[in-house]
Amino acid sequence: MRRGLLIYNPTAGQRNRRAAMSALIDDMRSQGLELVNAPTEGPKHATEIVRTFLPRGLDVVAVAGGDGTISEVACGLAGSSVPLAILPAGTSNVLVRELGISLDFREAGRLLLDGVPRRLRLLLANDRPFLLWTGVGLDARIMGNTNATLKRWLGRTGIFLTVAHEFFRYEFPRLSVTIDGAQHEATFAVVSHVRHYAGDWIIAPQANPESDEVDVLLFTDRRRFPFFRLFRQMQIGRSGHLERGLARLVRGRVVVARSLESYPVDVHVDGDCVMKTPVTCRAADQTVAILVPREKA
Repeated sequence: MRRGLLIYNPTAGQRNRRAAMSALIDDMRSQGLELVNAPTEGPKHATEIVRTFLPRGLDVVAVAGGDGTISEVACGLAGSSVPLAILPAGTSNVLVRELGISLDFREAGRLLLDGVPRRLRLLLANDRPFLLWTGVGLDARIMGNTNATLKRWLGRTGIFLTVAHEFFRYEFPRLSVTIDGAQHEATFAVVSHVRHYAGDWIIAPQANPESDEVDVLLFTDRRRFPFFRLFRQMQIGRSGHLERGLARLVRGRVVVARSLESYPVDVHVDGDCVMKTPVTCRAADQTVAILVPREKA
């Protein structure tokens, strides 16, 4: 019997996942995979669970949750040969979309049996590992101030209520963003390791999560309407934000973002607002193996 670990955020998305997790455990057991039921209890708990069970011997780890929970599990697996299966259970499911994993929970669960590992490069924001992005400015404030209860009950609509409030309060703080030694100015910046953002939006069309490089989105305007157009064009998903000059992308390996204001600016890492500027982003030495459909490997 193969051994695995099932980590999930019981409050991710808009439903209680416990029944679905129990059904998955029973299904996998009948096919030769015994999964330990391991719900998370709070921030960083997913990483702790992985590090507790890894020394006991695991063949696979599965995670069902939002991008923040997935990132925490990936951090715990950093440098390990144990593969990670991602089950769509969050609000946006960005990494699921990025890797071509099915948004259907049961179909994605098949990856535990026949998925093919794809190694993704971990990055660091200061000393915090991440897989997707580090955002400086508005999106960090939104993530930090979103009401968790509204997010669970209303999904993306719950987040939008905070988006509207924070968007009209945003003061466009002056940022210094140094990329491989070259200094740039911005009022909003995102260090992206993936193409997608906020679901199926496209932020960096050529980003590669296997690379040790990142694409840095720089917005320099201080006007609200161009800022709105930036997000609208990303939402359309056709790189219009770049073609229309609303923002630009700069590729690099080491990124340092600092506030030029008298106060630090909020920073989110994979959707969790966890720090403030200054922040330094760079590739970590470790990778993590993610199970993907054979045709996406």
